[in-house]
Amino acid sequence: MNWRGKLHNVNSAIRAWNRRIGGLDLKVNVDLGLKDVPGTLVGALEPISSLDGNIVGVVHHHDKVLGGRIIVNVTFEISSQSRLETLKEIWEKKGIDIVSLGPLFETYPMEFLLVGNIPPSELSSIAHGLESLEDMDSMDIRLAGSSTKDERAALVFGKMRTRKGLKKMESILRERGNRAGFIVIRGLGD
Repeated sequence: MNWRGKLHNVNSAIRAWNRRIGGLDLKVNVDLGLKDVPGTLVGALEPISSLDGNIVGVVHHHDKVLGGRIIVNVTFEISSQSRLETLKEIWEKKGIDIVSLGPLFETYPMEFLLVGNIPPSELSSIAHGLESLEDMDSMDIRLAGSSTKDERAALVFGKMRTRKGLKKMESILRERGNRAGFIVIRGLGD
């Protein structure tokens, strides 16, 4: 697939993401390929500002060269998909290569300690249930216990993309704990 095809797929994902979050500012992460000429970086950043975007971060990779161009990573917020499309057109007219472009999700850390008689089958079922949550960004489960006792502790931690997803996860864990007889302790994080 050529870069235009990849860009089309990314654009489709961003449009879907924008519909899902209900018109909030788009948080975008883009890798740009810039000529190593003075003023090129400013020329790439200026259109973001002119379209009322908010630049969050810029990382200039002098050692990362692709096709004779230096890669610059830019994270920014912009108010709409149409403004993002306008920005991409401006970059294309200026000869700025878009190496990669995608949405940037804010994540919320989650940490739960499960204590009690937690059979491995229950832990596996919990993992599969939590993995099916659409707001799950990452998850890790660590189990500690003794082979001679039924008491175990499991640490469930990771990141969710929304606070609503975090609350849903807690609700699922508490429901499972009440049903299976183990204690659920939420971490002190967010």
